[in-house]
Amino acid sequence: MASETVARGANPRGRILVVEGGAGRQARRFPPRGGRPAPALSVILAAISPQVLLAADAVDTVHLPSATDAAGILSHLRAAVRHPGPLLVHLGGHLVRNRRTGGAELDLGEDRLAWQALVEELRLRPVETTSLVVADLSADEDVLPPLRVVPSPLGAGLPLWAAVNPDPRQVGTFTRALVETLHGGRPGADGELTPEQLHQQVHSVLRPDVLLVASHSAGQQVFRNTARRLEPAPVSASADAVPPADTVPMDAVPAGFLPVLPTGLPPLPEHPPTVHLQAVAPPPGGAVPPPGTVASPPGATVPDDDYQQAIGVIVAAADAGEHTRAATFARELEREALAAHGPDAEPFLRVRQVRAHVSRLAGEQAEAAELYRAVALGLLRTRGADDKETRQATANAEACWRAVEDDAEARRLGPDILLLRRDVPDTRRLRAVEKHLARLEAATTPAR
Repeated sequence: MASETVARGANPRGRILVVEGGAGRQARRFPPRGGRPAPALSVILAAISPQVLLAADAVDTVHLPSATDAAGILSHLRAAVRHPGPLLVHLGGHLVRNRRTGGAELDLGEDRLAWQALVEELRLRPVETTSLVVADLSADEDVLPPLRVVPSPLGAGLPLWAAVNPDPRQVGTFTRALVETLHGGRPGADGELTPEQLHQQVHSVLRPDVLLVASHSAGQQVFRNTARRLEPAPVSASADAVPPADTVPMDAVPAGFLPVLPTGLPPLPEHPPTVHLQAVAPPPGGAVPPPGTVASPPGATVPDDDYQQAIGVIVAAADAGEHTRAATFARELEREALAAHGPDAEPFLRVRQVRAHVSRLAGEQAEAAELYRAVALGLLRTRGADDKETRQATANAEACWRAVEDDAEARRLGPDILLLRRDVPDTRRLRAVEKHLARLEAATTPAR
C-alpha cells in the first residue's frame, strides 16, 4: 500500500516516488544474511525531510515498500511522470538478468520489472521539468559486466544517479551517504544543490567494485542546501573582495589515507573544508600550457607532512570527470612525495592511494589494483598485517582486481593479489581469491 505525505506551499508541488524492490534472495556470490538488508531504505529515507530531498515547498511522497507487483509500480510511475512539478524517483532492490533478452530487471520476488520499462515511462517526462532517478541497487554477478561500459547502458535515456553493488548487503550505503551529506549541506553554495555537487562526498564511502552511473542533466538543482540555515563562517578577506571568476569551490576529502572505502558509513563533517581548483595561468610570454597540464592553486604551497589540499584538488577534478587532469596531478604529487619522504612514508603512500582512486574512477581497474596493492605492501612493511589501513588497502586491491573485465589481465594480476592476501590474513577472503583465480585459469584450459 502506498503512503502519502503532503506539505503545503505556494510554489509548484514536488513529487517523490520511493520503490523498494527485493533484496536478492537467491544464492549468489555474496548471499545476503537475514533476508533484506538492514536498515531498510524506508528507514534511511525517513531521516530526511521530503523538502530537503526534493527542494520544493510542497512535496507529495508516495512510498511502495516491499513492492511485488510490476504493473502496480508502472501505474504509480505513470502518475508521477504526468506530475507537472519537480520529480524524484528513488529505486531500491536487486537486479537480475532476463535470460531471453539479456536485459536487466528489478527482482520483485514473484514478479520482475524490466529496466527498459522504467526508461520508456520516464521518457514521456517533459525535458524542461526537474527530474532525477536515484537508484540504490545490487545485482547478480552476470548483470554487472555489460553495464560497466562507458557510458553505461543503465543510464541510457534516464536522468539517473545510481550505485549498483555486487553485494546485496551493501544496499542502503549509497542512500545513507546521500542523506548524511544532505544533513550537512554545502556551506557557501546556493540554497539548492545539484547532484554533481554531492557526488564526491557520497561516492567516497562506497566500495571500489560499486558501479556508479550518473547520466542526469548537469546543473539541475534538485536538493535543498541545509547549510544555508547555518550562520556563515567568518572570512578573513574583506567584504568587498571578489573571488576570481575561474575559481570553482570543491569539497576536500577528510584527512588520512584516501580514499578509505569502508563497509559502513563514517560520520560526515558538518562543515567540510573547501579547496579551490583554478585554471592554469599562462606562463610569462603568453604561451599556453599543453592540454592536460595541471597547476596548484596560485600561491598555495603543499607542506611536506600534509598533502591534504593538493589531494582535495585531485579528487575534485576526478569527481568532475577530469580523469586525465587528475591523474597527471596525482603522478606529479607522487613524485614529489617520493623524493621528499621515501617509498614507505605515509605521505607518499597516501598520495599513491589517491592515484589508485583516480584510476578506479577512470575505469582503469587493473592499474588501480596494482596501485592499491603497492600501498598495501608499504603499509604491511611499516604497520603490519593487523593494521586497519593495511587491511583496507588490501581489500581495495582485491575489489579492483575482481572488477577487471579483461580475463588475461586479471590472470596476470591474480598471483600478486593472492600473495598479498596470504600476507594479510583473512581466511574467507583468501579462499575467495583462490577460487576466482582458479576460474580465470580454467577459462584458458582447452576442452578435451
